[in-house]
Amino acid sequence: MAMGALKGQESTLQVAMVCLDELVPEDCRYRKLDRLIDWSFVREAAAPYYADEVGRPSIDPIVLVKLMVAGALEGIGSTRELCRVTSLRLDLRRFLGYGFHERLPAHQTLSHAHTRRFVDGQLFELLFLRSLALCREHGLVEGTHISVDGFHAEANAALASLRASLALVTAEEPGSEEPAVAEQPEPPAPPQLSLAEPRSGRTPRRKSSNRTSLSRTDPEAKLRGKPGQRPHLVYRGQVAVDSKARCVVACLGEQADSPPASAARANAASGRTSGGCPTPRA
Repeated sequence: MAMGALKGQESTLQVAMVCLDELVPEDCRYRKLDRLIDWSFVREAAAPYYADEVGRPSIDPIVLVKLMVAGALEGIGSTRELCRVTSLRLDLRRFLGYGFHERLPAHQTLSHAHTRRFVDGQLFELLFLRSLALCREHGLVEGTHISVDGFHAEANAALASLRASLALVTAEEPGSEEPAVAEQPEPPAPPQLSLAEPRSGRTPRRKSSNRTSLSRTDPEAKLRGKPGQRPHLVYRGQVAVDSKARCVVACLGEQADSPPASAARANAASGRTSGGCPTPRA
């Protein structure tokens, strides 16, 4: 057998007519998603976030949502890395509807959609409900056994942002059943102030708590930590999962005012959940 021809730089600069659809196998999971899902509902749900034919056209919201789905399936949390991997993968290019010659959206566009355009979360809740409805339609959710678990999610705030929480205290006005006293007692004499003695040694560290401190950057975040560990500013999340189908059927995010176990029991008893799915009772 003779040695094959040398493949060098000249072979990579050739122009060839190829079909992207033929290069992606039929059993690709992104092909399966396209066969199961009609993505047109994304444009209807995202319509309130865009202007009515004013300004330059933006990136198709279906492309943004598909990028988020691809990032979750590939386990990529960085928008830069997600856009880089997508530009190299044929299956992801076909999933987004981009050819070889088309430039993919920049990572700033995807970050803007996360933090600015869809920041209220209503679009993602509609997408969650739609996904859950598709799972029911295709028999992926049974609902015979639901597991509920709680966790703490790190808030986007540092401990250095904590400041003392100050609130004005109003004097209680006398009610109708308690008439006001006509003669007010004389105010007490002001206390005598004296200079404090010089202090030596290390300055004692002040302890912060949710009752006395508040974050300037994220006032809704709460302090939470385990014994022996440094506390963190967190939120509490709760997820209900169909353990047989391995599908999330409900989720809830709230302030971490109480331990996750007691909050999960209270929410299960009251039926609190997000996504329109009733929380199962024991």
